[in-house]
Amino acid sequence: MVGTEFGRILELVQARDILDVGCAEGPGKVDLEQTSHTRLAEATGSLFGIDTAASEIERRQVQGYNVAVADAQSFELGRKFDVIVTADLIEHLGNSGVFPERAGEHLRPGGLRCIVTPNALSLNNALKSLARLRVRVNTEHICWYEWKALRKLLVRYGFHPVEEYWKDDQMYPLAFALRLRRSLAAHLIMIAGRSKTGAV
Repeated sequence: MVGTEFGRILELVQARDILDVGCAEGPGKVDLEQTSHTRLAEATGSLFGIDTAASEIERRQVQGYNVAVADAQSFELGRKFDVIVTADLIEHLGNSGVFPERAGEHLRPGGLRCIVTPNALSLNNALKSLARLRVRVNTEHICWYEWKALRKLLVRYGFHPVEEYWKDDQMYPLAFALRLRRSLAAHLIMIAGRSKTGAV
């Protein structure tokens, strides 16, 4: 378990060339200074972001951010990066296989992919299901991942996980279970590199 979703990622991006895929985190009311993209910008001197939300990209460009409109499933930037960060995005994508391929083509040798995504098998979801309560689902999510499924997706497209973390910031009557079973946390964070053998 880790205290923050981005703590380890911020360590990895220092002094590296970073691509933030899905850099627009919400509607215009979001405080840009509180976004993960801003935190990445503060941690590294070279950061480029892409997102499909044109109005949000324009808003960030006005503020001086180096960002552009591009789709995570089809982007072609003509350059490579040391680290590609994807925070709370992969669960929104309709074609889960295309994005790993696009990311792989934009990653330098020895580069890393950092993925943050909600955990489908979180304690919160489990308790609500057992109590026959409604599990709240983001209507923009296409799918949910748990760590085994995310590992399999990455391996299939030529990556190998090198670090795995779980993050939970909610309190439950049975929250002590998270100390025993960290895979029940609300979010999972996976860091992966290119496999030497390529896709399987």
